[in-house]
Amino acid sequence: MMKRFAVSVSAAAVLAVAITQPGSAQGATQEKTVQADKPTKQLSQQQQKMKDCAAKWKEEKAKTNVKGREAYRTFMGSCMKGQG
Repeated sequence: MMKRFAVSVSAAAVLAVAITQPGSAQGATQEKTVQADKPTKQLSQQQQKMKDCAAKWKEEKAKTNVKGREAYRTFMGSCMKGQG
C-alpha cells in the first residue's frame, strides 16, 4: 500500500514540474503562438504623448512629493499642452 502511494506521489510531482516548467516544449509552443497572434500596435500621437507625460509625472511626483488627483490632472493638462 505504501509503495503504491509513493509511486503516485512521485508521478504527481513529475507531472507538476513538467507543467510549470517555462522552458517545456509545450509551454514554449503556446507562448510563441500567443505572441504571433498579437499584431504590433503602433501608438497614436496622442497615446504616445500620454505615455511620455505619465513617465514625467512619475519623476515629478518623486521629486516634489506631490499627491492627489487634482495635482495629477493639473500636471497632465500642462504636459499635454506642451508646457511641461
